Amino acid sequence: MPSALPASALAADPAPPVAAEAADLFFCLAAAFLPPPEQMTGRAWAQTLAADLDELADALGLDAADAVATLRRHAATAAADEPWLVEYSGLFLVPPVQATLNTGLYLEGGLGGTSAQMLTQCYASAGFARREEFHDLPDHVAIQLEFVGALLERAAAGAADAAAMAREFVDGFVRHWIEPLRDACQRAAAQRASARVYASLADFVRTALAIVP
Repeated sequence: MPSALPASALAADPAPPVAAEAADLFFCLAAAFLPPPEQMTGRAWAQTLAADLDELADALGLDAADAVATLRRHAATAAADEPWLVEYSGLFLVPPVQATLNTGLYLEGGLGGTSAQMLTQCYASAGFARREEFHDLPDHVAIQLEFVGALLERAAAGAADAAAMAREFVDGFVRHWIEPLRDACQRAAAQRASARVYASLADFVRTALAIVP
C-alpha cells in the first residue's frame, strides 16, 4: 500500500537541478490521459501527441521511440473524421470498462479507499488544486501525473523541497500502478485496438519516472 508523503520529503538533501522540460513532459502525459476535446479526431490527437513527446523526450535524453512510433502508426491508419473521444470513452468510460484510469482499483481493488484519501492529503499539503472542469476522483491517472508536473515545475523554478516531494510521490504511488495500468491496456487491446496506444503511453510513463530526481 502506498503511503502519504512523509516528513522526510521536506528534509531531503538538495536534488539535482530540474529542467523545465521535465515538468512539460509530465503535463503532456497528463493531458494524454484526459478526455480529448469533443471534436478532435484520433488522427490529430495522435499526430500532436507524437510530435510533443518526440521533442520533449529528445530534450531530456529519454527514449520515446516506441510510444512515438505507436502514435504515428495510429495516425496513419485512423479514420480522418472520427473523434478520438469515441475511442477514449469506449475504453475508459462506457461500461463494461475495458481498462480503468482510477488507480485505486489497481492498488486496492476499489474506489474511494485509503489511497484516494492519501492522494487528497498529498495534493492539499502541496497546495495543489485540480482543474475545476475535470470532475473525477483524486486517483485518476491524469491528476497524479499533473501533480508530478506541478512539483517539477516548482523544482525547476528553485523551490527547495519540490523535487523531493515529487520523488516521494512517484515512489509512493505512481510506481505501484503504472505496470497494472499498462497490463490492463494490453489486455483491452484484444477487443479494442486503440488500447495499444495507451499501453505504449503507460510504458513510456514508466521510462519518464527516471527524470524525477
